[in-house]
Amino acid sequence: MSLESWQKLRAQTVERLMMELAQITRLLTQNEERCRDLEAQIQKDVVIYDRQSAQGLTVEAWLEWQGRIDSQQAALQRVRCEIDQAVEAWQRTKALLVEASQERRLLDVVADKRREAQRIEAGRQEQRTTDEAASRRYSVGKANHS
Repeated sequence: MSLESWQKLRAQTVERLMMELAQITRLLTQNEERCRDLEAQIQKDVVIYDRQSAQGLTVEAWLEWQGRIDSQQAALQRVRCEIDQAVEAWQRTKALLVEASQERRLLDVVADKRREAQRIEAGRQEQRTTDEAASRRYSVGKANHS
């Protein structure tokens, strides 16, 4: 595979990883917001439950409240797990992005050095051609004067 192909592949990988990071960040932000909303709702419901409990609850009402709070706690736990998974995915993707970016920069340096070497060689070849032409003119001019 050519150096140019490797460069394009690395550039595409970097771009893809950046898009993945953006998606993960968006998901993480949404889940953090859901977590805050659930926590706030749980707090409100606990206050209402405490108030109603102080006034006395029927068994059915108590069971309903327990079910509701348990359901909210389970939802909160699921969202927290999703947040943890998103953080892990973000860290893995970020590490891959750093690695791909470093490889891309290394390939760019190699390509720059290769272009510089080609430029220098082209300059040398041009100088040789110029020297040969000058040498021929000198030889022809010397032969004509003899």
